[in-house]
Amino acid sequence: MIEGLLNPWIRNLVPYSSARSEFSGSAEIFLDANESWEGESPDINRYPDPFCRTLRKEIESVMGFRSDMTAIGNGSDEIIDLLIRMFACPGKDCIMVERPTYGTYSVFASISGVDVIDVPLTASLDLDIDAMLMAIRNSKPKIVFICSPNNPTGRVYPLSSIRKIADANPGITVVDEAYADFADGFQSAVSAIEDNPRLVVLRTLSKAFGAAGARLGILISCPEIQKVFMKAKPPYNVPLPSQQAGLNAVRNIEHVRRRVAETRKRRKDLSSFLSSLPYTIEVFPSEANFVLFRVPDAEALYGYLLGKGIVVRNRSSEPMLENTIRITIGSEDEMTKLKEALCEWSC
Repeated sequence: MIEGLLNPWIRNLVPYSSARSEFSGSAEIFLDANESWEGESPDINRYPDPFCRTLRKEIESVMGFRSDMTAIGNGSDEIIDLLIRMFACPGKDCIMVERPTYGTYSVFASISGVDVIDVPLTASLDLDIDAMLMAIRNSKPKIVFICSPNNPTGRVYPLSSIRKIADANPGITVVDEAYADFADGFQSAVSAIEDNPRLVVLRTLSKAFGAAGARLGILISCPEIQKVFMKAKPPYNVPLPSQQAGLNAVRNIEHVRRRVAETRKRRKDLSSFLSSLPYTIEVFPSEANFVLFRVPDAEALYGYLLGKGIVVRNRSSEPMLENTIRITIGSEDEMTKLKEALCEWSC
């Protein structure tokens, strides 16, 4: 089933065979990969595990995702890029996204010469299921990208809606769950992969796990897609320091849970504070680690906060999000300084 969806050059790809991918077992002397015999820090003179085996086993132990269904990317961006190159033919195929959504899907499609079909959300910022099903029938996208919790709105889409779209889509459906850890009672689409092997889920260690600088995205798919991804990715795509940072983050799960709880509390507090400001028009409910709100003049507020040394995100260019600002939840001290600045602007 999956094989027929792949680009033929990917289906017939003979992967690069690196020195470390050919080796298994234990050894004391490594003279196979033209590495330096000495490094500036422990083990840095050696190439990293090309398959991130230890990290994936730890992810399986802590997060519950089977290691034969996971692969690690240099951030979720690398995974998104590779999925498009694996399944969508340049100059012929298209992908489909809901709008507003994370902009990288469209950027990587454009880089690969793949058209993008935008399906606007409903007025309540939910998935327009009827419109998406019609676009699937008419445009036949090779990949449908769904971001839940959505960036930039913070809204979670019901798993039943995602299942309906994925089941109707004969191509690949990718559900980006980067902010899932911050959502209360979240139902992951991972549970639907067994019934629909065309479904792919993305997770990340950049948000709740606090390892954005390590660039660690997680692909979760049926084993068939996982194996093809392992063939198509660069041989050493995840550096050793990043793999070690990922291990530290995943193993420190109690600290992660405490940080998530604090983030949720501050998210609720910030939403309440923003609602109390006299110039706030609307605060959008959020299940992510950010809050989106609408003001009369987002550009003016953005510039004012920048002048105070506070960087937020103006999302006004997105459809249905005119004059909106997205604020990431920061530390208690950062939130206090933000609130002081927002109060001064209102005065």
